[in-house]
Amino acid sequence: MRKLLLLLTLGLVPMLSACVVGAVSGAASKERTMGRSVDDASATMSVRTRLRRHGEMGGVSVEVADGLTLLAGYVTTPELRIDAERIAWSAPKVIQVANEIEVRGKKGFWAGTKDKWISTRVRTRIFSDRAVRSTNINIETRNRVVYLLGLARSEGEIERIVAHARLVPNVKQVVSYMVTPQTRDEEVVPEEAAIPLEDELVGVEEDDLAGIDE
Repeated sequence: MRKLLLLLTLGLVPMLSACVVGAVSGAASKERTMGRSVDDASATMSVRTRLRRHGEMGGVSVEVADGLTLLAGYVTTPELRIDAERIAWSAPKVIQVANEIEVRGKKGFWAGTKDKWISTRVRTRIFSDRAVRSTNINIETRNRVVYLLGLARSEGEIERIVAHARLVPNVKQVVSYMVTPQTRDEEVVPEEAAIPLEDELVGVEEDDLAGIDE
């Protein structure tokens, strides 16, 4: 009887150890995710505050996702574009900086309204797709160029998200800075998706998305 109890006890020890390790690992993963979200919020606030103090960066927008800081919008001189990137790098919790700022004149009211409309349409398409389960997706539109940031489950999901953005009317270009859990620690190289002509879009919506892995 004692031998039987001993064998049962020895058999349960590895199982209990595995359960404990799994629970600790899951908790650590969740903590890292929460920690990264806090770091991103802190970095966003820090970069925006520093740009505001500069005084000539009113046309620059800032989005931070998984440590990647996206600078978009416009400035009036090449020097200001460089200054904006330098300021972003000086902020804590910033791991990478993607400088997509354009050098041009001030944007009109209607142009800004159209960009907001495009972002809303892109967001609606993406989150209406049941095959897209990632929620950590940031969408930024500047001068009809859609920038996508965040963490996706797979490369196939990124392709699906990009396809949705491409199919929104008036989008000039789609630039993806999205990563997967496997590529999040690698240097992010933006992937630019060309926008097809209007006549090429006829009947392409279902076919374009159906061929992409979920």
